[in-house]
Amino acid sequence: MDNRSIPTIRPFALPHFAIVVAATAALSATLLHAGDGWRRDAEATAVRDTVAALRTALQAEATRAEAQGGTAALAALAAQNPMRLLARPPANYLGEFALPRSGRVARNGWVFDPRDKTLVYLRSERESFAAGTSKLPVFKVEWIRNPATAGQPPMRLALNEIGQQGGR
Repeated sequence: MDNRSIPTIRPFALPHFAIVVAATAALSATLLHAGDGWRRDAEATAVRDTVAALRTALQAEATRAEAQGGTAALAALAAQNPMRLLARPPANYLGEFALPRSGRVARNGWVFDPRDKTLVYLRSERESFAAGTSKLPVFKVEWIRNPATAGQPPMRLALNEIGQQGGR
């Protein structure tokens, strides 16, 4: 039998293999971390875009309501779910329901809480654990006072961020 046909493992091959595996693991971890950051940035951009669309739709509907029904129509508009103003709600709109106080909701997305008339953007449980305590952006349609200018109504509606809630 010819000894040249049997492969031999050189003694330095195993340490080199371990180094390659460690380098690959470090590179993979770095790329996964960067990818998670990109995902969070994309999610934040989608939230800002949705808020901008809601604000535009609210102003258009408020102008129409004021022309047709005055203050009573504006008050009714202020009490409704602002997602109803969009022709098509975002794909991550979860619906209208009272949020549990513990904040245990399985999916990311928008929720309108009819108890306090707030629109909340929920993040996933995974993200709230990664960042410590979850800070959820909360929006509400509110009356705001215009500065005294001729031809302008003294009050108007706006979708304002009223803060961030932890623990929801």
